[in-house]
Amino acid sequence: MFSVIERNRRFKAADEMMKKEGLSGLLMVGNGAVGTNSYGCFRYLTDNRVYYYLLTAVFAPDKEPVAIATSFISQLEFINNSFIKDCRIFSDAVEGICAIFEEMGIKSGKVGTCLELLPTSWLLRLEERFPQIEWVDVTEPLFEIRNVHSEEEVETIRKCARLADEGYEAVKRTIKPGMTEQQVVAELEYAIQRKGGEYNFTLISSGRFSFDDNKLPCIHAATMFDKVIEPGDNVAMEITPRYNGYWTQLVRTLSIGEPTEDFRTMHKVILETIDEALCELKPGNPIGNIAKRIRQFTEKSGYVFSLPCGHICAIDLNEERIDESNMRPLLPGMVVIIHPSIITPKLQTSIFWGESFLITENGYEKLMNSSNEIVVI
Repeated sequence: MFSVIERNRRFKAADEMMKKEGLSGLLMVGNGAVGTNSYGCFRYLTDNRVYYYLLTAVFAPDKEPVAIATSFISQLEFINNSFIKDCRIFSDAVEGICAIFEEMGIKSGKVGTCLELLPTSWLLRLEERFPQIEWVDVTEPLFEIRNVHSEEEVETIRKCARLADEGYEAVKRTIKPGMTEQQVVAELEYAIQRKGGEYNFTLISSGRFSFDDNKLPCIHAATMFDKVIEPGDNVAMEITPRYNGYWTQLVRTLSIGEPTEDFRTMHKVILETIDEALCELKPGNPIGNIAKRIRQFTEKSGYVFSLPCGHICAIDLNEERIDESNMRPLLPGMVVIIHPSIITPKLQTSIFWGESFLITENGYEKLMNSSNEIVVI
Protein backbone atom coordinates (compact mmCIF):
# COMPACT_ATOMS: atom_id res chain seq x y z
CA MET A 1 0.00 0.00 0.00
CA PHE A 2 0.99 3.59 -0.52
CA SER A 3 1.47 6.05 2.33
CA VAL A 4 -1.03 8.50 3.79
CA ILE A 5 1.06 11.26 2.20
CA GLU A 6 0.52 9.71 -1.23
CA ARG A 7 -3.18 9.20 -0.50
CA ASN A 8 -3.59 12.87 0.43
CA ARG A 9 -1.65 13.98 -2.65
CA ARG A 10 -3.99 12.08 -4.95
CA PHE A 11 -7.15 13.13 -3.16
CA LYS A 12 -6.06 16.77 -3.25
CA ALA A 13 -5.39 16.54 -7.00
CA ALA A 14 -8.81 14.98 -7.59
CA ASP A 15 -10.47 17.65 -5.45
CA GLU A 16 -8.75 20.44 -7.37
CA MET A 17 -9.71 18.81 -10.67
CA MET A 18 -13.38 18.60 -9.63
CA LYS A 19 -13.41 22.29 -8.72
CA LYS A 20 -11.60 23.29 -11.91
CA GLU A 21 -14.02 21.29 -14.08
CA GLY A 22 -17.07 22.47 -12.12
CA LEU A 23 -18.05 18.96 -11.03
CA SER A 24 -20.53 18.10 -8.30
CA GLY A 25 -18.82 14.74 -7.91
CA LEU A 26 -16.96 11.82 -9.42
CA LEU A 27 -18.19 8.28 -9.95
CA MET A 28 -15.27 5.90 -10.38
CA VAL A 29 -15.93 2.40 -11.72
CA GLY A 30 -13.22 -0.23 -11.63
CA ASN A 31 -12.85 -3.72 -13.04
CA GLY A 32 -10.04 -6.23 -13.28
CA ALA A 33 -9.25 -5.79 -16.97
CA VAL A 34 -5.87 -4.83 -18.40
CA GLY A 35 -6.81 -1.81 -20.42
CA THR A 36 -6.17 1.65 -21.75
CA ASN A 37 -5.67 4.83 -19.77
CA SER A 38 -9.24 4.89 -18.42
CA TYR A 39 -8.91 1.56 -16.64
CA GLY A 40 -6.34 2.81 -14.14
CA CYS A 41 -8.33 5.77 -12.81
CA PHE A 42 -10.19 3.71 -10.21
CA ARG A 43 -7.02 2.05 -8.91
CA TYR A 44 -5.19 5.37 -8.84
CA LEU A 45 -7.81 7.10 -6.69
CA THR A 46 -8.60 4.15 -4.42
CA ASP A 47 -5.41 2.04 -4.26
CA ASN A 48 -7.77 -0.93 -4.43
CA ARG A 49 -7.33 -3.92 -6.71
CA VAL A 50 -10.47 -5.16 -8.43
CA TYR A 51 -10.35 -8.90 -8.91
CA TYR A 52 -14.05 -9.68 -9.30
CA TYR A 53 -16.88 -7.93 -11.18
CA LEU A 54 -17.16 -4.13 -10.73
CA LEU A 55 -16.44 -1.88 -7.77
CA THR A 56 -17.31 1.79 -7.41
CA ALA A 57 -16.32 4.85 -5.41
CA VAL A 58 -17.95 8.26 -5.12
CA PHE A 59 -15.97 11.47 -4.65
CA ALA A 60 -17.26 14.99 -3.98
CA PRO A 61 -15.33 18.25 -3.41
CA ASP A 62 -14.10 18.72 0.17
CA LYS A 63 -15.63 15.41 1.30
CA GLU A 64 -14.24 11.99 2.16
CA PRO A 65 -14.95 9.46 -0.61
CA VAL A 66 -17.24 6.48 -0.11
CA ALA A 67 -16.78 3.08 -1.76
CA ILE A 68 -19.53 0.66 -2.70
CA ALA A 69 -19.09 -3.10 -2.58
CA THR A 70 -21.50 -5.95 -3.25
CA SER A 71 -19.87 -8.47 -0.90
CA PHE A 72 -18.39 -8.60 2.58
CA ILE A 73 -15.05 -9.77 1.14
CA SER A 74 -14.79 -6.72 -1.13
CA GLN A 75 -15.79 -4.45 1.73
CA LEU A 76 -12.97 -5.81 3.91
CA GLU A 77 -10.51 -5.36 1.04
CA PHE A 78 -11.47 -1.69 0.83
CA ILE A 79 -11.28 -1.09 4.57
CA ASN A 80 -7.99 -2.93 5.11
CA ASN A 81 -6.14 -2.40 1.82
CA SER A 82 -7.13 0.86 0.15
CA PHE A 83 -7.19 4.63 0.52
CA ILE A 84 -10.93 4.53 1.26
CA LYS A 85 -12.03 3.34 4.70
CA ASP A 86 -15.75 4.09 4.36
CA CYS A 87 -17.11 1.24 2.26
CA ARG A 88 -20.81 0.31 2.21
CA ILE A 89 -22.38 -2.97 1.07
CA PHE A 90 -25.28 -2.93 -1.39
CA SER A 91 -26.58 -5.97 -3.23
CA ASP A 92 -27.43 -3.63 -6.11
CA ALA A 93 -24.47 -1.40 -6.97
CA VAL A 94 -26.60 1.24 -8.72
CA GLU A 95 -28.89 1.54 -5.71
CA GLY A 96 -25.76 2.03 -3.63
CA ILE A 97 -24.53 4.78 -5.92
CA CYS A 98 -27.91 6.50 -5.71
CA ALA A 99 -27.91 6.32 -1.90
CA ILE A 100 -24.43 7.81 -1.65
CA PHE A 101 -25.29 10.55 -4.16
CA GLU A 102 -28.30 11.51 -2.02
CA GLU A 103 -26.19 11.50 1.13
CA MET A 104 -23.48 13.67 -0.44
CA GLY A 105 -25.98 16.04 -2.07
CA ILE A 106 -24.95 15.10 -5.62
CA LYS A 107 -28.31 15.67 -7.33
CA SER A 108 -27.59 18.11 -10.14
CA GLY A 109 -24.78 19.73 -12.10
CA LYS A 110 -21.94 17.88 -13.82
CA VAL A 111 -20.69 14.52 -12.55
CA GLY A 112 -17.47 13.10 -13.91
CA THR A 113 -16.85 9.47 -14.75
CA CYS A 114 -14.95 7.29 -17.22
CA LEU A 115 -17.66 6.53 -19.75
CA GLU A 116 -15.67 3.66 -21.25
CA LEU A 117 -16.15 1.77 -17.99
CA LEU A 118 -19.61 2.86 -16.84
CA PRO A 119 -22.14 0.21 -18.02
CA THR A 120 -24.90 1.62 -20.21
CA SER A 121 -27.54 -0.10 -18.08
CA TRP A 122 -26.18 1.69 -15.01
CA LEU A 123 -26.07 5.05 -16.79
CA LEU A 124 -29.69 4.74 -17.94
CA ARG A 125 -30.86 4.04 -14.39
CA LEU A 126 -28.79 6.90 -12.98
CA GLU A 127 -30.13 9.32 -15.62
CA GLU A 128 -33.67 8.33 -14.70
CA ARG A 129 -33.01 8.79 -10.98
CA PHE A 130 -31.08 12.07 -11.34
CA PRO A 131 -32.39 13.87 -14.45
CA GLN A 132 -30.65 17.11 -13.42
CA ILE A 133 -27.18 15.56 -13.58
CA GLU A 134 -25.03 16.02 -16.68
CA TRP A 135 -22.60 13.12 -17.12
CA VAL A 136 -19.16 14.06 -18.48
CA ASP A 137 -16.11 11.96 -19.28
CA VAL A 138 -13.09 12.94 -17.18
CA THR A 139 -10.61 10.31 -18.38
CA GLU A 140 -8.29 12.96 -19.82
CA PRO A 141 -8.08 15.31 -16.79
CA LEU A 142 -7.61 12.29 -14.51
CA PHE A 143 -4.91 10.96 -16.83
CA GLU A 144 -3.11 14.30 -16.60
CA ILE A 145 -3.13 13.96 -12.80
CA ARG A 146 -1.82 10.41 -13.04
CA ASN A 147 1.06 11.49 -15.25
CA VAL A 148 2.58 13.50 -12.40
CA HIS A 149 4.43 10.70 -10.60
CA SER A 150 5.64 10.92 -7.02
CA GLU A 151 8.87 9.37 -5.76
CA GLU A 152 6.76 6.65 -4.11
CA GLU A 153 5.33 5.71 -7.48
CA VAL A 154 8.73 5.77 -9.15
CA GLU A 155 10.22 3.49 -6.50
CA THR A 156 7.28 1.10 -6.94
CA ILE A 157 7.99 1.04 -10.68
CA ARG A 158 11.67 0.29 -10.04
CA LYS A 159 10.72 -2.65 -7.81
CA CYS A 160 8.39 -3.92 -10.50
CA ALA A 161 11.23 -3.80 -13.03
CA ARG A 162 13.35 -5.97 -10.75
CA LEU A 163 10.54 -8.54 -10.71
CA ALA A 164 10.65 -8.68 -14.52
CA ASP A 165 14.38 -9.41 -14.29
CA GLU A 166 13.61 -12.19 -11.77
CA GLY A 167 11.15 -13.75 -14.18
CA TYR A 168 13.62 -13.68 -17.05
CA GLU A 169 16.31 -15.29 -14.91
CA ALA A 170 13.86 -18.06 -13.96
CA VAL A 171 13.17 -18.75 -17.63
CA LYS A 172 16.87 -18.95 -18.44
CA ARG A 173 17.41 -21.42 -15.58
CA THR A 174 14.53 -23.74 -16.36
CA ILE A 175 13.60 -23.66 -20.04
CA LYS A 176 14.51 -26.69 -22.12
CA PRO A 177 13.23 -28.62 -25.14
CA GLY A 178 10.15 -30.67 -24.39
CA MET A 179 8.57 -28.12 -22.08
CA THR A 180 5.29 -26.58 -23.10
CA GLU A 181 4.86 -22.84 -23.35
CA GLN A 182 2.51 -23.10 -20.36
CA GLN A 183 5.23 -24.73 -18.25
CA VAL A 184 7.73 -22.00 -19.15
CA VAL A 185 5.24 -19.30 -18.19
CA ALA A 186 4.44 -21.14 -14.94
CA GLU A 187 8.13 -21.01 -13.93
CA LEU A 188 8.31 -17.32 -14.81
CA GLU A 189 5.17 -16.36 -12.92
CA TYR A 190 6.13 -18.43 -9.87
CA ALA A 191 9.45 -16.57 -9.65
CA ILE A 192 7.72 -13.20 -9.91
CA GLN A 193 4.83 -13.84 -7.55
CA ARG A 194 6.98 -15.37 -4.84
CA LYS A 195 8.84 -12.03 -4.75
CA GLY A 196 5.68 -9.94 -4.40
CA GLY A 197 4.22 -9.59 -7.87
CA GLU A 198 0.44 -9.32 -7.71
CA TYR A 199 -0.28 -10.31 -11.29
CA ASN A 200 1.46 -11.16 -14.56
CA PHE A 201 0.44 -10.36 -18.11
CA THR A 202 2.68 -12.84 -19.93
CA LEU A 203 2.80 -13.47 -23.66
CA ILE A 204 4.93 -16.09 -25.44
CA SER A 205 5.57 -17.70 -28.81
CA SER A 206 7.95 -20.39 -29.99
CA GLY A 207 9.27 -21.51 -33.37
CA ARG A 208 12.37 -21.14 -35.51
CA PHE A 209 13.03 -17.67 -36.92
CA SER A 210 14.03 -17.34 -40.56
CA PHE A 211 13.74 -14.60 -43.17
CA ASP A 212 12.64 -17.11 -45.82
CA ASP A 213 10.68 -19.73 -43.84
CA ASN A 214 9.74 -18.13 -40.52
CA LYS A 215 8.10 -20.46 -37.99
CA LEU A 216 8.02 -18.01 -35.07
CA PRO A 217 4.30 -17.18 -34.69
CA CYS A 218 2.64 -14.08 -33.34
CA ILE A 219 3.14 -13.65 -29.61
CA HIS A 220 0.16 -14.92 -27.61
CA ALA A 221 -1.11 -16.07 -24.22
CA ALA A 222 0.46 -19.38 -23.23
CA THR A 223 -2.96 -20.93 -22.65
CA MET A 224 -4.00 -20.40 -26.28
CA PHE A 225 -2.01 -23.38 -27.57
CA ASP A 226 -0.54 -26.52 -26.00
CA LYS A 227 2.73 -25.84 -27.81
CA VAL A 228 5.84 -27.92 -27.06
CA ILE A 229 9.20 -26.15 -27.38
CA GLU A 230 11.48 -27.97 -29.83
CA PRO A 231 15.27 -27.97 -30.33
CA GLY A 232 16.17 -25.12 -32.66
CA ASP A 233 13.19 -22.98 -31.64
CA ASN A 234 13.31 -19.36 -30.66
CA VAL A 235 11.12 -18.39 -27.72
CA ALA A 236 9.81 -14.82 -27.65
CA MET A 237 8.32 -13.50 -24.43
CA GLU A 238 6.68 -10.40 -23.02
CA ILE A 239 7.45 -10.56 -19.30
CA THR A 240 5.04 -8.13 -17.69
CA PRO A 241 4.58 -8.10 -13.91
CA ARG A 242 2.34 -5.80 -11.90
CA TYR A 243 3.53 -4.71 -8.47
CA ASN A 244 1.32 -2.67 -6.12
CA GLY A 245 -0.74 -1.64 -9.13
CA TYR A 246 2.14 -0.61 -11.43
CA TRP A 247 3.43 -2.36 -14.53
CA THR A 248 6.75 -2.77 -16.31
CA GLN A 249 7.67 -4.96 -19.27
CA LEU A 250 10.76 -6.85 -20.39
CA VAL A 251 10.70 -8.34 -23.90
CA ARG A 252 13.23 -10.97 -24.95
CA THR A 253 13.68 -13.82 -27.45
CA LEU A 254 15.80 -16.82 -26.47
CA SER A 255 17.38 -19.43 -28.71
CA ILE A 256 17.03 -23.15 -27.97
CA GLY A 257 20.27 -24.23 -29.55
CA GLU A 258 22.55 -22.21 -31.79
CA PRO A 259 20.60 -19.31 -33.36
CA THR A 260 20.37 -18.87 -37.10
CA GLU A 261 22.26 -16.10 -38.82
CA ASP A 262 18.89 -14.57 -39.66
CA PHE A 263 18.12 -14.36 -35.94
CA ARG A 264 21.47 -12.72 -35.22
CA THR A 265 20.90 -10.22 -38.04
CA MET A 266 17.42 -9.26 -36.80
CA HIS A 267 18.65 -9.05 -33.21
CA LYS A 268 21.37 -6.60 -34.25
CA VAL A 269 18.92 -4.44 -36.22
CA ILE A 270 16.42 -4.29 -33.34
CA LEU A 271 19.09 -3.26 -30.83
CA GLU A 272 20.28 -0.52 -33.20
CA THR A 273 16.68 0.63 -33.63
CA ILE A 274 16.14 0.78 -29.86
CA ASP A 275 19.33 2.83 -29.50
CA GLU A 276 17.94 5.27 -32.07
CA ALA A 277 14.62 5.47 -30.21
CA LEU A 278 16.40 6.24 -26.94
CA CYS A 279 17.59 9.51 -28.46
CA GLU A 280 13.97 10.70 -28.27
CA LEU A 281 13.54 9.90 -24.56
CA LYS A 282 13.73 13.34 -23.03
CA PRO A 283 11.14 15.36 -21.12
CA GLY A 284 8.96 17.59 -23.26
CA ASN A 285 9.47 15.57 -26.42
CA PRO A 286 6.20 14.34 -28.03
CA ILE A 287 5.60 10.61 -27.71
CA GLY A 288 5.00 10.45 -31.46
CA ASN A 289 8.62 11.35 -32.16
CA ILE A 290 9.67 7.96 -30.78
CA ALA A 291 7.56 6.13 -33.36
CA LYS A 292 8.76 8.44 -36.13
CA ARG A 293 12.42 7.77 -35.25
CA ILE A 294 11.80 4.01 -35.15
CA ARG A 295 10.04 4.05 -38.51
CA GLN A 296 12.70 6.18 -40.19
CA PHE A 297 15.57 4.02 -38.92
CA THR A 298 13.76 0.79 -39.78
CA GLU A 299 13.17 1.91 -43.35
CA LYS A 300 16.73 3.25 -43.68
CA SER A 301 17.99 -0.18 -42.62
CA GLY A 302 16.00 -1.83 -45.41
CA TYR A 303 13.19 -3.32 -43.30
CA VAL A 304 9.47 -2.71 -42.87
CA PHE A 305 8.12 -0.76 -39.89
CA SER A 306 5.15 -2.33 -38.13
CA LEU A 307 3.01 -1.67 -35.06
CA PRO A 308 3.07 -1.99 -32.13
CA CYS A 309 6.47 -0.51 -31.41
CA GLY A 310 5.84 0.24 -27.73
CA HIS A 311 3.64 2.05 -25.26
CA ILE A 312 3.54 4.14 -22.10
CA CYS A 313 2.80 2.24 -18.90
CA ALA A 314 2.25 2.91 -15.21
CA ILE A 315 -0.94 1.98 -13.39
CA ASP A 316 -2.27 0.75 -16.74
CA LEU A 317 -0.17 -1.55 -18.88
CA ASN A 318 -0.96 0.32 -22.08
CA GLU A 319 -1.69 3.88 -21.04
CA GLU A 320 -0.95 5.18 -24.53
CA ARG A 321 0.45 3.69 -27.71
CA ILE A 322 3.68 4.98 -29.17
CA ASP A 323 2.26 6.28 -32.43
CA GLU A 324 3.39 9.11 -34.71
CA SER A 325 0.10 10.96 -34.19
CA ASN A 326 0.55 11.09 -30.40
CA MET A 327 1.70 14.57 -29.45
CA ARG A 328 1.44 14.16 -25.67
CA PRO A 329 4.77 15.29 -24.15
CA LEU A 330 6.98 12.92 -22.22
CA LEU A 331 7.16 13.86 -18.54
CA PRO A 332 9.61 12.89 -15.77
CA GLY A 333 8.28 9.76 -14.08
CA MET A 334 6.65 8.34 -17.22
CA VAL A 335 7.65 4.82 -18.19
CA VAL A 336 8.19 4.07 -21.87
CA ILE A 337 8.25 0.50 -23.16
CA ILE A 338 10.11 0.23 -26.47
CA HIS A 339 9.81 -3.01 -28.47
CA PRO A 340 10.12 -2.36 -32.22
CA SER A 341 8.17 -4.60 -34.59
CA ILE A 342 10.53 -5.02 -37.53
CA ILE A 343 9.53 -7.23 -40.46
CA THR A 344 10.18 -7.69 -44.17
CA PRO A 345 7.72 -8.00 -47.08
CA LYS A 346 7.92 -11.79 -46.55
CA LEU A 347 7.47 -11.73 -42.76
CA GLN A 348 4.27 -11.33 -40.79
CA THR A 349 6.01 -11.85 -37.44
CA SER A 350 9.54 -11.43 -36.14
CA ILE A 351 11.62 -11.78 -33.00
CA PHE A 352 10.54 -9.62 -30.09
CA TRP A 353 12.93 -7.47 -28.03
CA GLY A 354 12.73 -4.44 -25.77
CA GLU A 355 12.18 -3.14 -22.26
CA SER A 356 11.07 -0.28 -20.02
CA PHE A 357 12.70 3.12 -19.54
CA LEU A 358 11.91 5.78 -16.94
CA ILE A 359 11.85 9.39 -18.15
CA THR A 360 13.98 11.58 -15.87
CA GLU A 361 14.62 15.31 -15.62
CA ASN A 362 17.61 14.98 -17.96
CA GLY A 363 16.76 12.00 -20.14
CA TYR A 364 15.98 8.43 -19.18
CA GLU A 365 16.87 5.60 -16.80
CA LYS A 366 17.09 1.97 -17.96
CA LEU A 367 14.87 0.10 -15.51
CA MET A 368 15.93 -3.50 -16.17
CA ASN A 369 19.32 -5.07 -15.51
CA SER A 370 18.87 -7.93 -17.98
CA SER A 371 21.51 -8.17 -20.69
CA ASN A 372 20.79 -7.52 -24.34
CA GLU A 373 22.96 -10.50 -25.33
CA ILE A 374 21.37 -13.47 -27.06
CA VAL A 375 20.73 -16.26 -24.57
CA VAL A 376 21.46 -19.71 -26.03
CA ILE A 377 20.02 -22.70 -24.16
